[in-house]
Amino acid sequence: MPATCDDVGGGYRFRFLDCEGRTVEVSSRVAARAFRSVEPGEGRPTVISHVVLNTSDLRTALTFYQSIFDLKVSDWVEDIMVFLRSETAHHMLAFTRAPHTSLNHVAFELRGIDEFMRATGAMVRKGYSPLWGPGRHGVGANTFTYFQEPVSRFVAEYTTGMLRIDPDHEWTPRVYPGNAQTSDTWGGASPRDDAVSANLLGCPDTGLWQPPPV
Repeated sequence: MPATCDDVGGGYRFRFLDCEGRTVEVSSRVAARAFRSVEPGEGRPTVISHVVLNTSDLRTALTFYQSIFDLKVSDWVEDIMVFLRSETAHHMLAFTRAPHTSLNHVAFELRGIDEFMRATGAMVRKGYSPLWGPGRHGVGANTFTYFQEPVSRFVAEYTTGMLRIDPDHEWTPRVYPGNAQTSDTWGGASPRDDAVSANLLGCPDTGLWQPPPV
């Protein structure tokens, strides 16, 4: 049942397990945290852009999340990846076919292309070589640079410039081929090879069907 949340920001929340055993928490009426605006040229993320999840049953995951959250399909990559939206951004959630259930990556939005490249450069100067990128995806048109935390193996993406879909006009989902042009329209990033794909698959989620303590 929904209950008052004692975390910072308060509000109300409830949790449920999805079709693959992930714990999903929905919160409302949470007080907004005070923040300052990101200045032009500042390589600091502004928001979480999107999350990609690995699934061993893509069709079931798609049906479940569409039925719960009324998400709309924006596009596909063959039958291995589906992109979902709730508002105007091309995708805020995506699922990709995998041998196990896990987190693929979390993407952080930068203010613009200059800030995106500055953020990428700042990570490189700190000793973090990109796992993949910089480049621009063919699906969604957003830029990308992926980095991997060396201990936890968590993958984070820096991104900006995602395609916006006008809700007042009809949108027909496309099925893109799973090729290099779809992965990177610029063609400047290293190919998405087996090593990149393996890191994005992550490790099987060990917390499935085990709700965390409230």
